Amino acid sequence: MSSNKGQLFTPDFIMATVIFLFILITLQVNNYAIREKISNEEDMLYYDSLISKTDILVLYPGYPKYWNGSNVEIIGFAEKPNVLNKTKIEAFVSMSDSNIKKLLNIEDKSFYFIIRDSNDNILYEKGSTSWQNSEKIFVVKRNVIIDEKGAEMRFIVYGD
Repeated sequence: MSSNKGQLFTPDFIMATVIFLFILITLQVNNYAIREKISNEEDMLYYDSLISKTDILVLYPGYPKYWNGSNVEIIGFAEKPNVLNKTKIEAFVSMSDSNIKKLLNIEDKSFYFIIRDSNDNILYEKGSTSWQNSEKIFVVKRNVIIDEKGAEMRFIVYGD
C-alpha cells in the first residue's frame, strides 16, 4: 500500500521551488542593475570632476600666477580664457607624472595629455599612451589658442 503523505516531489513543493527560484533570480538581476547604475553614476561624477580640472587648466593662470615646475600649487595654463601660455605648458610637460597626478588629484589613475595644432601636429605631449587596455577611459577635449593659432587639448585619464 502506498501513501501520498511524505512524498518529496509533490506539485505544491515543485511550485514553491519554482517561485523561490524566480524570486531569487529576480533579486540577483535587480542587484546587478543597481550596482551597474551606481558604477555609472560614480563614473559620471568622476568625469564631471575631470571637466572641472581641465576648466582650471584652460581658464585660469594657476597659482602662483607666474608658477613654474618647482613652485606650482595649482596648475593652470591660461593667459586669458582658452588662450594658453606656452611657458606654463612647457613647465607642465617637464614635471614628473607623480607630481602632476598629486596636483590634479588623480593619483589613483594614469593620464595622457596632448595638444595638437589645427594640422594635427603634436605641440605638447605628456603621460602614458597605454589606455587602450583600460576598462575605464575618460577623455576631455578643449579648443584652445596657442601663439594666436587654434589647437586642441586632450586630457585622458584612465585606470580601473
